[in-house]
Amino acid sequence: MENLIQLSTIQNAVIFFILGVIVAFINGIAGGASSLSLPIMILLGLPPTVANGTNRFGMIVGIFSSVFNMRRYGYLRMDIAKALLPPTLLGGAAGTLIAVVIDDSHFQMLLAIVMVGVAIMSSMGTDPFGKAPEKPPKRPGVKAFLGFTAVGFYGGFLQVGMGFIQIFSLRKYSGLDLKQVNALKSFLSFWFILISSLGFFVAGKVILELAMSMALGGVIGGWLGSKFQHKHDLIWIKRAIQLASIGLAGKLIYDLF
Repeated sequence: MENLIQLSTIQNAVIFFILGVIVAFINGIAGGASSLSLPIMILLGLPPTVANGTNRFGMIVGIFSSVFNMRRYGYLRMDIAKALLPPTLLGGAAGTLIAVVIDDSHFQMLLAIVMVGVAIMSSMGTDPFGKAPEKPPKRPGVKAFLGFTAVGFYGGFLQVGMGFIQIFSLRKYSGLDLKQVNALKSFLSFWFILISSLGFFVAGKVILELAMSMALGGVIGGWLGSKFQHKHDLIWIKRAIQLASIGLAGKLIYDLF
């Protein structure tokens, strides 16, 4: 961790506090913030798998803040959230088991490959796999259970672009508007990230002081993101998703060349 060693403890704390604000704000209105935070952590000198664990641990408080506010504003459908929580947790736990043992070089290779899929997913409309239902199903069927188990597995394993994947999946499943979908995304994200963070922590892949600085920033970022979403029209959320997609594509090109 050469680059981090060259910085003072106070400088590291400030950097990760600011990073926590930005990540929680982006996740609060759109998702996909790990595509920004993970590369920055790696550039600062953290091994990729340690960056993966520290990033998750630092996001927990910010996501909780966002969920709390969105539920207070009435966007969170708890009936759907509770129905989709078991498959999400099952997949998240399985993905974490693999993530904590994968080699750093393999993780970097997978990161580059996955970003191609994320860029494609984030630019897709809502109709490629059929129209969303007019009303949410009362309970997930076998296909939905397996689908959200797979989504949870991806989140537990890699997480980059997870917000886009969740938004796409939740809209196709529920047919709810984007604010309600975003609230569901944040609720499910909180629980699978909590489980995966504990897994990374037990495996020794979390730098706790950096994660705590990021978590403190996340309190502010999560609150700002939920307030922004509540006060602005849906077009702002869509633009935020589009901008984040452009950032993903730019990072991919940078990695290739």
